Formats: sequence, structure tokens, C-alpha cells
Amino acid sequence: MPILALSSHVAVGHVGNAAAVPALERRGHEVWRVDTVSFSNHPGHHKFTGAVREGHEIAELLRGIANHTGWRDLDGIYSGYLGTPETGRALAEALDAITAASPQAVYLCDPVIGDHGRVFVRDGIENLFRDRLVPRATIITPNAFELALLSGHRVESVADAHDAAVTLLEWGPKVVVATGVPDGDRLAVVAVTATENWVARSPRHDRPFFGTGDLFAGLFLSHWLEHRSAAPALARTVAGLEVATAATQAAGSVDLALIANLDAITNAAPAQVTPLP
Repeated sequence: MPILALSSHVAVGHVGNAAAVPALERRGHEVWRVDTVSFSNHPGHHKFTGAVREGHEIAELLRGIANHTGWRDLDGIYSGYLGTPETGRALAEALDAITAASPQAVYLCDPVIGDHGRVFVRDGIENLFRDRLVPRATIITPNAFELALLSGHRVESVADAHDAAVTLLEWGPKVVVATGVPDGDRLAVVAVTATENWVARSPRHDRPFFGTGDLFAGLFLSHWLEHRSAAPALARTVAGLEVATAATQAAGSVDLALIANLDAITNAAPAQVTPLP
């Protein structure tokens, strides 16, 4: 069954849809892809060309998909970088129509706002996540900075991440998965539901990786749809990310070494996850 994927796209490298969509497709999903921006490469490289697609263009694309498919039999929705507040509003309207036509559809919202203490989205987008998208989501995957910003809690430890995630569960999502959580000399990923609390830990790296959050979201959605449980989805997603970062390090690449390693990434043996006390 298909998945609607709405996020950014780059011609060179793997971020946004260029990271999430290959993983979803390799896991066997048909993807209905809507690109919110079209850039030459990730802006983290400092020089890039391209443009953000205006919200009315995204709304028109979503209307066209709705007219063509009726949103029938949609298995999931992934949203990442929005580009404009208007795009977020168009997505929220589409989500309501999708819920009516395909109530089984799982919506994974990656609330892309910023990282490392810096907001890098347009004014109004943070409020859209708060008011319209997070409450409609089944799963949200904020990084530690976004989790703190949305919840109003500090997030400086695994315990902090758990408390902040519990706050966001009250907004409507069934699963909160916090990535990049500080944990001594490691980083943790914390998954919280109404009945489960899990953590997976990975080593810190001394370099940035572009697109890991987007790849994480695509992998987690795919594994969740298969298992419908936080622990196995977290274990397999974290394992896939570890394969991706190790391959990128070994290749000496700035961008994710995704395509050559896609089978290993999407079918990695589960990483260790442990319950939170």
C-alpha cells in the first residue's frame, strides 16, 4: 500500500525525500512523493541553488493526488521539511481528507524546526506544528532541540527526553521518538508511548551527517507499519542508521553513502534497545 511523502529534495546528496523515499521504496512501499523544495544540494554545504516551492503549488499537487486517488488505501504519510506555513496548512487539510478516506493510515510527522540551538525554518511553521500537525500525527520524531522547543521542557538527558515526550503525547500522537538526546559520551534515541518507554544508544561522531533525521523517519515509519510496536521499530531503525553513518565514514563522504548500502541499511539486524526504568 502507498505512502505519501512530503518533504524537501536535493539533486545531489540525500536529505529530505532524497533520504526517506529510497528507504521506503526499498522496504517495498509505493511512494507518492511531493517535494516542498528543490535545491541543488543541502544548504549545510553553504553554497546551493534552487527554490522553495510556494504553498499554493503544494496545495494544488495535493488536490490533484486526491482527485486521482481519492486517498484510498493509503498506508502512511511522512512529512518533513515544509518550506512555508502555507504548505503546512495544505498538508493539515489533506490529512483530514486522508483520515476520512483511509482511517488506517499512519501519519509520521518529523517536526523539522531546527537543531543545535538554531531555528532554520520560516516564521509560523513552529506554530503550525504545535496547532495543526503534531495533534494529527500518529508518530512524531523530533530531535532533542525540537523536543525541547515544542514541549517547553529542557532536554539534556534521557530522563528529560522522556518527560518532554510524555507532555507531547498529551497533544495527540501515540508515539514520540526523540533523536540525538545527550547521554554522557553517547547519543540516545528515546521512544515513548502511553505504555512503553525504550532507549537505544549510539556513539557520538565528531562530524555532522546531513539527512540522518530524514532517513530515520523513513525507516521508522516502514518498520512501524510492519511491526506496529515501538521496540522492534526503534531497534531496526537505529541499526539502519548505524550502518549508514559507518558506511559514510568509511567512504570519506560528506553526504550519506545511501544508495550503495541501501539493502544493508533497510534490513539491518536489530540494535539493542532497553526499557527505561
